[in-house]
Amino acid sequence: MMKRTRKPDARGQRGQSIAEFALILPILATILVAILEFGMAFDADLALEAASREGARVGASLGNDGTQGICPNATAEAVVDPGIVKTIKSSLIGAGVDMTSVKIWIFGADASGNPATDINKYSWNIGTSTFDKLSGNFTACGRHDGTFGGGVYDDIGVQVQYTYTSKTGLLAMFTGGLPMTARAVMPIGPPWQLLP
Repeated sequence: MMKRTRKPDARGQRGQSIAEFALILPILATILVAILEFGMAFDADLALEAASREGARVGASLGNDGTQGICPNATAEAVVDPGIVKTIKSSLIGAGVDMTSVKIWIFGADASGNPATDINKYSWNIGTSTFDKLSGNFTACGRHDGTFGGGVYDDIGVQVQYTYTSKTGLLAMFTGGLPMTARAVMPIGPPWQLLP
């Protein structure tokens, strides 16, 4: 007598495939959301790095605004740090960074790049959509650009702090936000002069 072999039921296989897909779909979705979230966080970190470099570059080029150490000098104070802050703001807004949790430090740096002087601290004011100076007395007119004070150059440091908040909600399950900090230090140079 011959045994009959039974063909697998196609309906059962379809049901099994659907069940397997239903089990794997949340895992795949979580991985995709995690990739998106960390990509956006990485993008914000790159924006902070670029903004701090641009701010330090502006601070190094403006120096003491040509005041040659004559302090107090309202012109230098009205031009130098506001120019640095404006550059950082433009850079961050262009990158889509939420300004409400951004803080800016401007300081004279030591050889290791750490603050060696008083720190000018700025924080975002939601009402005026500008950065307000909170504290600090690192005056622009007293910064050495090599043209006074025995040819001494100061290093200017700019630090941008930001708390990244979750865009997808995934990071919010684990933490209230991801603190990020970027710092750049550059030597203050003398005012540019055209060569003959």
